[in-house]
Amino acid sequence: MPDHPAGPDTARAPEPRGRRAQARQRTWRELRAAALEEVQEVGPAGLALRSVARRLGMSPAGLYRYVDSRDGLLTTLIADGYHDLADHLEVALGIAIDGLPARDRPAPEVPEVAGQDRGSADRLVAVALAYRWWSVTHPNEFGLLFGDPIPGYQAPAGGPTVAAMSRVGQALARPLLEAAAAGALHLDPVLRTPEVLGPAGAFDPVLPPGVDPAAGPLLLLAWGRLHGQVSLEVFGHHHWLFPDGCEALFRADLARTLRDLGLAAHATAEVLP
Repeated sequence: MPDHPAGPDTARAPEPRGRRAQARQRTWRELRAAALEEVQEVGPAGLALRSVARRLGMSPAGLYRYVDSRDGLLTTLIADGYHDLADHLEVALGIAIDGLPARDRPAPEVPEVAGQDRGSADRLVAVALAYRWWSVTHPNEFGLLFGDPIPGYQAPAGGPTVAAMSRVGQALARPLLEAAAAGALHLDPVLRTPEVLGPAGAFDPVLPPGVDPAAGPLLLLAWGRLHGQVSLEVFGHHHWLFPDGCEALFRADLARTLRDLGLAAHATAEVLP
């Protein structure tokens, strides 16, 4: 993991005016941290407002000034986590900090930035490294977003988690869609079989006009490969072999991914350490 990730370390969102607003913002930060600690210890299914309130030294009734229910707290935490991940991915793709939605989180720091002046291969490297960086530095939130389904919890249809998840997906897909539009992706014929393409038009909302439909399944496979390696690291499955982290292994697989996609020759970024 790089010692000095790129990006400023100052808070992005301006402090609210007035002592009361500042106190509320501070309490929300503490509430979020306490809830994530509770999730780490008991799992999302065991999250209870009473326990979170106890951690804060607050009465359960006082907590209801900030959240309306356990499910409401989970929804807020999940949406906030997805937005923070999306912020990191977008910064890796060259989006300026002040161009991100203003929220009460530290400004993103990422290992590498590759803006529009760089090729799609370099941008894929940057966004993949940012995905891993956020995941290993936010293990509690990663587990909340990508761990086991939470019994009894259902995210609101069309609610805040949907928009937040969409930002993550769009950022991850952007470099590959740029490569597809330029005709630079290697698209194996097996990706064009009806069984792999799925129902007619399934990928239409994702793929720009004129892009080969086979790029749709390829997006899913590339994300699965990236996410799989990160999940194994975050959940400790490689710790026995890589107790200090799996960055070298991840970069090695990223180099293989570029070759499999036909993008290795276009990469100028140093992928392997």
